[in-house]
Amino acid sequence: MNYADLIRFEPVDSVIQLGEADETSEAKRLVETFVISDAMAERLIDLVFKQLRLDLLGDSKGLLVVGNYGTGKSHLMALISAVAEHADLGYAVTHAAVASEAQTVAGCFKVMRLEIGSTTMSLRDIVCGSMDEKLKVLGVRYQFPPASEVAGHKDPFDAMMAEFEAVHPNQGLLLVVDELLDYLRTRSETELIRDLNFLRELGEICQSTRFRFIAGVQESLFDSGRFQFVAASLRRVRDRFEQVRIARQDVAYVVSQRLLSKTPEQRGWIREHLEKFASLYGSMNEQMEAFVDLYPVHPSYLHTFERIYVAEKREVLKTLSATIRGLSEREVPIDEPGVVAYDSYWAELRENPSFRSIPEIREVIDKSKVLEDKVKVGLRQPRYKGMALRIIHALSVHRLTTDEIYARLGVTAEELRDDLCLMLSMPEKDAAFLKTLIEKVLKDIHSTVNGQFITANPENSQYFLDLKKDVDFDALIEQKADTLSSEDLDRHYFSALARLLEASEQTHVPDYRIWEHELEWRARRAGRSGYLFFGAPNERSTAQPPRDFYLYFLQPYVQPRYQDDKKPDEVFFTLKRRDNEFDKYITLYAGARSLAATASGENKRIYEHKAEDHLDWLTRWLRQHMATSYEVTYEGHAKGLQEWVRREIKGGLDQLSTRELVNVAGSVALAPHFENDSPDYPVFGVLITQTNRAQAAREAVRQISGGGGGKDQTGLSRPRGA
Repeated sequence: MNYADLIRFEPVDSVIQLGEADETSEAKRLVETFVISDAMAERLIDLVFKQLRLDLLGDSKGLLVVGNYGTGKSHLMALISAVAEHADLGYAVTHAAVASEAQTVAGCFKVMRLEIGSTTMSLRDIVCGSMDEKLKVLGVRYQFPPASEVAGHKDPFDAMMAEFEAVHPNQGLLLVVDELLDYLRTRSETELIRDLNFLRELGEICQSTRFRFIAGVQESLFDSGRFQFVAASLRRVRDRFEQVRIARQDVAYVVSQRLLSKTPEQRGWIREHLEKFASLYGSMNEQMEAFVDLYPVHPSYLHTFERIYVAEKREVLKTLSATIRGLSEREVPIDEPGVVAYDSYWAELRENPSFRSIPEIREVIDKSKVLEDKVKVGLRQPRYKGMALRIIHALSVHRLTTDEIYARLGVTAEELRDDLCLMLSMPEKDAAFLKTLIEKVLKDIHSTVNGQFITANPENSQYFLDLKKDVDFDALIEQKADTLSSEDLDRHYFSALARLLEASEQTHVPDYRIWEHELEWRARRAGRSGYLFFGAPNERSTAQPPRDFYLYFLQPYVQPRYQDDKKPDEVFFTLKRRDNEFDKYITLYAGARSLAATASGENKRIYEHKAEDHLDWLTRWLRQHMATSYEVTYEGHAKGLQEWVRREIKGGLDQLSTRELVNVAGSVALAPHFENDSPDYPVFGVLITQTNRAQAAREAVRQISGGGGGKDQTGLSRPRGA
């Protein structure tokens, strides 16, 4: 079945010009072809016709029709003005409720239509000059005086309307102006203030006369940041105008009812087709009717199109018409949804030569082409190439939806899956598996281009075109990491471990990873002095003088050659259970440190910063997994670190720092050795360490020499008179 079999396609190939409604036959066609959604019907009935009515006394205001190019703004103004001008066209409106309400204004006005082009004239001169000519056609003998001869514009308009009503006593005068915003954007501050003051007066004239005014603008005049320097003037204008917005839902309704209308039978087939894939995409099942209405266009297409800041130079209905025309004779795929998503718009943006004259867009196009060309020839998995290219096109389109092209904003793998309806052959239809597959393709793209011009933000899992990323530090780090030896990884593992165990930069023996260390003999509440080694016991002899114990952390990647003599003063810590995450961050940390050692200037700073980031991840992993991943061996008996300390710690192990956890394990393992070595050692009431031992000794001597009973600060009992 072809796409043409599923839709009744009525293309929109031309851009409506407001002036077309001057011809009665064209006015009738424009009224009959305008598709009105229920939301737009409410705005026409409750807002537009209410402001235009001449039979109601009230505070009538001017109207601003707000809508981007291609959204039907000019067509809507043509409909309103045609109905206001021709009594018989009210019933030609396609929405029944609007057609009924239109009778309140149908044929009640003489209409003047004006499109502002490129000019340096003031808004007052444009409007009044055009009205002078049109008033003659209407048989009204009035000419506006020069601006230099009037103090305001209300009196001239009152005089003009008096002459108008003398000729047309039962009608009002409607002035409709299109492309007003483009004109105002060209004005200097002083000129713009004068134009806005005149616009305000036009709105005020609607209140006291049969004159009505409608203007079309591409975006809300009052919300636009580019006019904030005349905010005071804008506020006064806003008081005299109502806004009629053409929303995205209205455009979607036009697309579904005109471009892509369907019979009930066609809708049923489309629904049955899409339901086969609904479980793969997060929003399809809940938005099934929207998908059916717009098929084969994805609902998110219009949402994204609206956010593209250059899209106002294109026409969404015309663009979709060309897309659907090219698709109509193609067969609907049976193994995928077959929808047109926003990534397809990239071809339109890329192939339009006028866009290359805009530096920002040219840069996005150029960098996107780099990605695309490299993926075409270098992607490791050819079967992913189609999806990879669609992803690049989607990221390129999305790059033009942000406030500026260097913003660190993008889309997630899940959003790419749902908004593009990406699909690959899978063993089972599972949304999570499809997301994982898309993440793999993203990583393959990243790897293929060495990370050039594409970045993954770990904080929000978004991918985006990074146009400044012509030197890809992450890719260089990964490449460097692939060249490092196991000895290099062990060395950098010890660097991370030193931070975690709070080891000082100054070692006990220069050029050796050996530190003086102290453990608590928990049974006697006394500190014992020893050594902390990173490496095997082969270097034990370098630690002088001999002390009470030796803690060894062995290399995880290169198994050290040594003989465990099962000495009672030695404890071994071995990282037995590593995972892919640990290996990833140790290699990235080692790669970044290695590059930082040879780089200079700003690049050196970047490598050091990235090394610190990877080290943070690495130490976090070690802190979280220390208790379950390390094996502790004493006198040939090996147990998990967690088993050694479980009986000694009341409460959760996560309450201890890594250093504290290691110290408890070492203390528990060495307790028999301490007992055998010093069986008559006293029991203290408070912990005696190297830090407080001298003070405790002085206190004990003072207590002994001073006489009297009690306890000294060591907690040892002393008999009276001793």
